[in-house]
Amino acid sequence: MSRPQQVIRQLAKVYNVNRATCSIRPYSLTCSGPDSYWETTTLKTSASSRHVALLSDLHLLRESHSRAPLSPSPRESIYNELEGKGPLMPAESQFCIRVGNGVEPPVVLLDGSEPTLFSAHLRVVDNDGEEIDNIAVCEYSKKRVQKYRVQKRSGCVYSIGSVLNYTFRVSHDTGNLMCCLSLCHSDGTFLARSYLALDQMSSLDHISLPLMNETDTIIGLINCSIIEIRGLEQPILAASPPTSGFTTPLEIGHRGCGVTQTDRELFSELPCLPENTLSSMEMAYRHGAHMVETDVAVTQDLKAVLYHDLQIELAGNTKVPISHVTSHVLESVPSERLVVTEQQKRQQLLLGQDEDVGLEELEEKSKPYPYLSHALQSLPPDLGIMLEVKANLPEKGVENVLYHGDKNVFLDVILQDLFHHVGSRNIILCSFCADTCTMLRNKQGRWPVVLITQGSTETYSDYTDPRLACLQTSINLAIAENLQGVSMFSGLLQDDPAGVVSGVKESGLQTFVWGFHCCNQEFRDTMRSNQIDGIIYDRIYEEKTLSKRKS
Repeated sequence: MSRPQQVIRQLAKVYNVNRATCSIRPYSLTCSGPDSYWETTTLKTSASSRHVALLSDLHLLRESHSRAPLSPSPRESIYNELEGKGPLMPAESQFCIRVGNGVEPPVVLLDGSEPTLFSAHLRVVDNDGEEIDNIAVCEYSKKRVQKYRVQKRSGCVYSIGSVLNYTFRVSHDTGNLMCCLSLCHSDGTFLARSYLALDQMSSLDHISLPLMNETDTIIGLINCSIIEIRGLEQPILAASPPTSGFTTPLEIGHRGCGVTQTDRELFSELPCLPENTLSSMEMAYRHGAHMVETDVAVTQDLKAVLYHDLQIELAGNTKVPISHVTSHVLESVPSERLVVTEQQKRQQLLLGQDEDVGLEELEEKSKPYPYLSHALQSLPPDLGIMLEVKANLPEKGVENVLYHGDKNVFLDVILQDLFHHVGSRNIILCSFCADTCTMLRNKQGRWPVVLITQGSTETYSDYTDPRLACLQTSINLAIAENLQGVSMFSGLLQDDPAGVVSGVKESGLQTFVWGFHCCNQEFRDTMRSNQIDGIIYDRIYEEKTLSKRKS
């Protein structure tokens, strides 16, 4: 019996499907059936003449596994002790394979047991059977964090509640990569191994891989996630230290002058101009804002636009993700809650004390969905921008899917707009999505990246990513991924602001705070007295300590 046929029989038995529904396609193995949810998309290989099917080439990994592991040279490691190797080059890809999510055991055996302590070692070989020797690994949990380091011969120990992140870089001409993740018991005896093929286009938020024993019998599953980060065509290198030109605490206008669309129930008073519009941002600047925080998403025709919500409402109350709509359609879709009223115009002129701005110009600058490129070119150059990159981030019980397909494409659109139009403007990149932050950090080295976290709170729904379940895990994630800092929900700082801020700073991270508590003058003063690095708040024109400017 051929090796693929043996695996088909094993899969059919494990997943309770008829063997007739399992088939070998030329370059992938598929299992389907009424009770089966598993499809081996991760076992896909390209149409290379070297490979007919992944399973027929597993001998490369077996032979590699039988040899003593290579000892990676420190200079080949993707990370050194202090910081990242630098942004990816145009012909490079970086793969990140994550085992565990900080809560649930990643390994489930068919006998129902869940090993809570084991060591894991990743090996990767290319088409020619050559081993990739620049694999780095980091481990973090709620209680501890260990930054990226060269993988040891013995692998890395996993304990319950941890996250193991393996990462390595390869050139695009490397071809297909085949991985073997070997697991051992705490006493060093062999537990299982799992095979995985990366075809240079692999990004999966969640995948269950079969675990095989020494005779290649499937004995369980291991849950992983995979990210591929590709280098930009035009690499963005560090031109200056990431915090150059920043004055702390940064006074940051939330969506310009504040929320007018979502989260309205949390704010007792709405600002006078529509959120995330040029008019709102210019007004924040005139009233002394160092930066404005704004949201960026990418349309179907790959245009970066400033808008907060993941969905927009079309005719007939139909809601669709903004990534499914072209920029031309957006131009014809007004948002009722973003319309400038005559009263708002008069109030803006009064508050802004700028008689040069007419009502027609104000109307034009208050249109929703401005392009990022236009904002970068038209806003005052000394107004910094804290750019929140929108991403898929499902909440518990809510399906928030913004992008389908390769996230690299969407991030590259945003980064290229910045590269071409930013000038000397200060930029901070941020996101609620941990994987987005990791990708932004490795795609460029010019602008700092900050992880936004709401921690554990009753104000907002929990996210399904357990790595964001509490403030401490978010802090440890930011440390492990070499991010600049964390932006915390204000509710997390109410009880012990001094302790929280100092604790984050002692970790080497910068601290930012957002949330409706920041609209309170007393709360902002408390944050400043505790040396927070940035405060993001609404109605910044009410802050009396800031010096007004002319636009």
